[in-house]
Amino acid sequence: MFGYVAPNQDELKVRELKQYRAYYCGLCRAVKENFGETARLTLNYDCTFLAILLCGLNDPLPEPFYEGHCAYKLFLRKRPIAKYNEALAFAADYEVLLSYYKMLDDWQDEKRFMGAAASAALSGSFKKARRQNQALAEIVGSGLKKLHALEKERCAELDAAADAFASILKGAIALAPGLSVADRVAAVGLAYNLGKWIYFADAWDDREKDQKSGSYNPFLSSGADEERARFNLYYCLNEAVNAYELLDLKSNKGVLDNIMYVGCAEKTKRLLGGNHEQSL
Repeated sequence: MFGYVAPNQDELKVRELKQYRAYYCGLCRAVKENFGETARLTLNYDCTFLAILLCGLNDPLPEPFYEGHCAYKLFLRKRPIAKYNEALAFAADYEVLLSYYKMLDDWQDEKRFMGAAASAALSGSFKKARRQNQALAEIVGSGLKKLHALEKERCAELDAAADAFASILKGAIALAPGLSVADRVAAVGLAYNLGKWIYFADAWDDREKDQKSGSYNPFLSSGADEERARFNLYYCLNEAVNAYELLDLKSNKGVLDNIMYVGCAEKTKRLLGGNHEQSL
C-alpha cells in the first residue's frame, strides 16, 4: 500500500529532481538518526511526499540542503541532502508507526512470516516513535485497527475501507507541526482524498493477486467494475488537487506540482490500462 504518490521524474527539471532526491535522502537520514539503521528499510515514496509537503508549508531554512554521501552508495560523489528539521522528524515518526502496524497486520491477517519478522525487527523503533508522538501513534494504531476489522469481515461497501485508511493520513496531517490554520484545513482535505486514492489504487492494482490468494479486496467484495474504479480514482484525485491548490506553499512547489498534476494522474492512467483520458 505504499509507493503510489511519486513524481514523474522525466518531467522534473534537473534542479527539481535533485531537490526530490535531497528530501528522499533527508528523510532516510532522519529515520536513521531517530530510529536506527533497520528502520531505514521502511522508506517509501508516499512518506517522502509527506516530508516534502510539510517542509514546503513551513518556513524554509536559509540553507535547506547540505552536501553528503548516500549511506548505501558511498562510491558516488556527494549529493544535496535535506537538513534535519521538525517536518522531517514528524514524517519519520509517521513512516515508522505506519510501517510497523502494517507489517503487524500482515502477520495477524494473512500469517505472512515476513510481516512477523519485520514487525519484530521494528519493535524498538516503534516503541520510541510511540513515546515521542503518542497522539500520532494513537491515530495510526486505531485507524489500522478499524481498517483491519473491515477487511476481516470482508466489507462489501467500497468506500468504507478506503475511508478508514484515508482517515489515518487525515489525522496525521492534523497533528503536523508548523502549519497555519488555513493550510492545516486544506492539508487535511488533501490528505483524506489522497489517502482514499492510495487505497483504491492499491486495491485495483492487487485485485488479480487477491482473487487468487483469497485475500480481501474492496473491488472484489463489492463487485465494482472498472467504470466504478475509474470514477473513484479520478474523483478522489480531483478532490485532492482542489485541496492542494488552496495551500500557501513557501517552497517545493515545482516538485509538488509534478507529483499532484502529473505523477498521480499518470499512475492512475497506467492502473486503468491507459485506455481512458481524464483531465484534472
